[in-house]
Amino acid sequence: MIMASQSVVDRLLDEDADSLRELEGSIEASFRLNVEATYTQEQYDVVLVG
Repeated sequence: MIMASQSVVDRLLDEDADSLRELEGSIEASFRLNVEATYTQEQYDVVLVG
């Protein structure tokens, strides 16, 4: 799971969607994106779920 600000999640779903899919394929896992309203653009967390 990637926890980030709305602007970062929007970019991952739009401009960087192809790169994100490529990364998912190379590590054979999928990402879940979660908007954290209190995060700034510079803040993010990657959480291993599972």
